[in-house]
Amino acid sequence: LVIDLDRVVATDSASSSLVLQNGDMLLIPKRSQEVTVIGEVQNATSHLYRSGLSRDDYIALSGGSTRKADTKRTYIVRANGSVVSAENSRWFARGSQVAIKPGDTVVVPLDTERLPTLPLWQAITQIVYNLAIAAAAINSF
Repeated sequence: LVIDLDRVVATDSASSSLVLQNGDMLLIPKRSQEVTVIGEVQNATSHLYRSGLSRDDYIALSGGSTRKADTKRTYIVRANGSVVSAENSRWFARGSQVAIKPGDTVVVPLDTERLPTLPLWQAITQIVYNLAIAAAAINSF
């Protein structure tokens, strides 16, 4: 469970929606100093955080995206578990201009709508072949 601990601590315990029971544990991870890039990139890896670098800069540090990448749907998973994507940005704002923070993970997803070339041409030639057979059958009457 990911919680906004600052908000929970700032509110008094009586009005907090967080209820702890015996045996519950709060684990607060150490502050992260890296940005991880995973998915359809040449070299999925972690980089030391440097202020001023954008999402696309970190992708470039990982060798760039692969041909199978869906770069328009690249998103960022924050260290607190929240997700920031290009669809969440304002109109006319570029998704790559989202501020990167230490501990973020940049995810470059696979383009699932992309049809590989060989199966595409196999399907096309199968259709053309079936049309030719049908035309030959009609002409034989």
